[in-house]
Amino acid sequence: MKITILVDNHLSDTVPGMSSEHGLSIYIEDKSARYLLDTGASDLWAHNARLLGIPIENIDHLILSHGHIDHTGGLPAFISLNQRARIIASEKITEYQYYSHRHPEIVDLTPPENVINTYRSRFLFIREDYRLNDHIKLVFTKQRPYPVPEGNRFLTVDKGAGEKPYTADDEIALAIENNGALTIISSCSHGGILNIIRSCVLSTGISRVTAFIGGLHLIDLEPEKRDDVKAIADTLKRNYPDIDLYIGHCTGKTAYHELKKALGNQVHKLYCGRRLTIGS
Repeated sequence: MKITILVDNHLSDTVPGMSSEHGLSIYIEDKSARYLLDTGASDLWAHNARLLGIPIENIDHLILSHGHIDHTGGLPAFISLNQRARIIASEKITEYQYYSHRHPEIVDLTPPENVINTYRSRFLFIREDYRLNDHIKLVFTKQRPYPVPEGNRFLTVDKGAGEKPYTADDEIALAIENNGALTIISSCSHGGILNIIRSCVLSTGISRVTAFIGGLHLIDLEPEKRDDVKAIADTLKRNYPDIDLYIGHCTGKTAYHELKKALGNQVHKLYCGRRLTIGS
């Protein structure tokens, strides 16, 4: 299986002409199908895909990890460029208005509702874990013994009865099974990396995790309010000693450096154009 990062906050000179933005979009290809996980904040994912020679029109499935606009903003471009793919998302994204209160001006994070409503027939809305094929399962974070990221406190949703805290009950991770081990892709990890891994392990029945790819939402905050990254690293070392982390997007610089210090060569940075291979 081949994985290509189309959009991330970080850029490298791997492919001339590529651009970055605050968002995430990941192309996944195996012998049976082609998948796109999220569409970033704009149509940039399509620009970068063309530079990388990825045939957008041949994508079989688009999976929206959650409703935030930095993961769904490129949906109109996808709809116009691909006429065939099934689009899979939590049913919650049709119910919620999403907001961020991190800055003085409230930011509306709601996905493009008009596009979702117009092309509703192309969507499969799910509420439970869903097996996409014999080696990929879409998993909601239902196991929460560990803390969720501190940055979630800035996020709210409104279902029409007033705003309430965002609990990431719409968030979907990909659990990819390969040779008795899991690779987990979680775009933003609002549910917390440890909770997401645990949910994927229990949902699939596979306890060995060899890779985790995505953003961790461990954003840079004041020192007294930061997430306990050392505790996260210690738990990863203890429970998942074989794991490699490929992290970017909403992973703050402080968290990245703390994880790198604790886990060394098991931590890698994502960037636009990065390619990874799982299995043969």
